[in-house]
Amino acid sequence: MKKALLFWIYFILSIILAIYFATRIITSQIGRGPISHVKHIEIISDTRDVDLEPIKMAIGIKPGTKIRSVDLRQINNRVMSVPGIKNAATRRLPNGDLVIKTQQYTAVATWSDGVMYYPLSADGTKIDTPTEHVDENTIVFHGDLPEDLTDIINSVSGLSEYIDYINMVESRRWNIHTKTGITIYLPEENPAAAVNKIALLNQTHKILSRALDIIDMRDTRRILITTRK
Repeated sequence: MKKALLFWIYFILSIILAIYFATRIITSQIGRGPISHVKHIEIISDTRDVDLEPIKMAIGIKPGTKIRSVDLRQINNRVMSVPGIKNAATRRLPNGDLVIKTQQYTAVATWSDGVMYYPLSADGTKIDTPTEHVDENTIVFHGDLPEDLTDIINSVSGLSEYIDYINMVESRRWNIHTKTGITIYLPEENPAAAVNKIALLNQTHKILSRALDIIDMRDTRRILITTRK
């Protein structure tokens, strides 16, 4: 008798819940009820002090928009197209809220075409709109870029105040161009060691302040220096 009573209680509760959720789904689909419209839009970023206006513009909807007209995939694609966005996830909560979580690229250097400067992430992605000026001691790259800039940026960061720009030669090795007009040929293998030698020579002999044309370090056994004519 007790088991039969519990069965009917659970059965009736399941019917009530089924009707409740079915009603919520139907009313939201036909544009009626409390969850038929977007109530609130929340943007969450993994980086502080991010300008959210471009993301809001990309979302393209406002609170009060009918839920049935909201395509989460399209919203997410538009957010992903915003400069500086690395990843995005868009979801709709049961209460009608929309939550957009974004992961931002971090600028570690700049690429220049000789006129404009584009902030770069560590994987070489141009992550923001270009500017006509660059901050002092920013590492600037010209030309083609590899998939990962981390090693070369870490290697040359201690010499950033002397560097005008860096470019890759034949997708194999780097040349450093200094603000004083010196071109440093780095070796294909272990360029970090060559940069460390340059840093030591500059510390002891001020080599980057001299009237030099080329410092050729491609041969790891010796350094070839060409003076200006």
